[in-house]
Amino acid sequence: MMDGWFAWKIFTGLLAVSALLLSAVGVVAIWRVRGILHWKGSLRDEFKGLQKAAGESQGVRRRALEVVIEDCNRIWKATSLDPGEVLHLSTYIRSIAGCYHPEAEKPELRVSTGSFLNAARASADRLEMILRRPGFERLQKVRIRHIRQSFVWYQRVCQYRIVRYLYRYRNIMRRVYRLRLIILPDPFSLLAYFSNRLTMLILTRCLLMDVYLFVGKMAVDTYDEDEGGEDTALHPVDEIEKALEALDAVKPSEPYQRDPRIRDIRNRLVGINNFLFSTSGFRDWKTAVQESAEVIAAHYFPAAERPLEEAAIGPLLYCCQDWIRTLSETEKIPIVKQLHRVRLESLYNIKSITELAFPSKALIIAKRTRDLYRWMKWPLMIYRWIKKTSPLKITIDVGWILARKGFVNFALRYTFDTACRELDAVYRQSRTTP
Repeated sequence: MMDGWFAWKIFTGLLAVSALLLSAVGVVAIWRVRGILHWKGSLRDEFKGLQKAAGESQGVRRRALEVVIEDCNRIWKATSLDPGEVLHLSTYIRSIAGCYHPEAEKPELRVSTGSFLNAARASADRLEMILRRPGFERLQKVRIRHIRQSFVWYQRVCQYRIVRYLYRYRNIMRRVYRLRLIILPDPFSLLAYFSNRLTMLILTRCLLMDVYLFVGKMAVDTYDEDEGGEDTALHPVDEIEKALEALDAVKPSEPYQRDPRIRDIRNRLVGINNFLFSTSGFRDWKTAVQESAEVIAAHYFPAAERPLEEAAIGPLLYCCQDWIRTLSETEKIPIVKQLHRVRLESLYNIKSITELAFPSKALIIAKRTRDLYRWMKWPLMIYRWIKKTSPLKITIDVGWILARKGFVNFALRYTFDTACRELDAVYRQSRTTP
């Protein structure tokens, strides 16, 4: 009898010690991730507010909000996410815009230049808020390569038989282990947590959720405001000439001159020949920026297998914020003010100047021109010749096309040069990040 009583005492003592140890581990874990808990709590409240707003909305706005809720819910419930998910933002925005313009081939372009710049300004403010999140400091020095490696590691671990077995009963385990919903994403994570791999994945999920939640709400508000709006073109001859004079007065942006390969990429995108004889779009700009990023990343990380993935999250977001803020400040430039109400769709579909009637001598001179820094004089010169020799309707049509094409060339040039400078800063700062 005494032996049984003694054994029971030992058993209860061991249970008490185990409970104390588990409590201590839990307290340490909570203390380490208190910033993450605050971040997740803030996102949870914002998501609930979005669901409530969707329930109170009607018609097209409700359908658009439901698209946002569906994508955000997928990210919120995912155990782990590929960092490449951020590259799907264009598809995400297109699906939201499609609710307002289902008949459009590119519904995301049915928004005015002014609304786009307002959205850019709001995005810079949101990025600033993300950078101040209590949990973000743990993610600042992490490189994209580290997140990808953690994602691959997690996917591999999930293939283990014991892990698959535990996942079958994860709903029961959630009820038993409520703390797991807040901090740790799976039953075996107490051990893996202290390796920081899962912490990295949780922070990545918070970051993606923050971005998707804001971009979705902003897209809904932007397309809701512009729904049914008409493209305001420059019809009066004097207004067109005023816009072209404003374009001529703009100071050209400084090119990124460190590497001749980047200069070649830039000339293919926004050179004088491209301006006159073809039309570059967002896809060309995206390709040019990606090629330039590869050149810059290889310069700072020549020994890396994937130089692009050496960018650290902190410098990347800080420089991204600077780039977006610089973009939004272009609203003060006269030519941008002139085209403030023009839809992006109108700027996207621009004819080549060679389709217009103007003298072959001017084409030959333009083709031989290598002074890429004063390309902006050509629209005004061409317009004034057309104005002297053509009927009013042709003058208006040609002037409008020249104004739009000149603005697009300016926008591509300005954003490309700014992106290259920011990318150089990202990889330079990432190289000094341990």
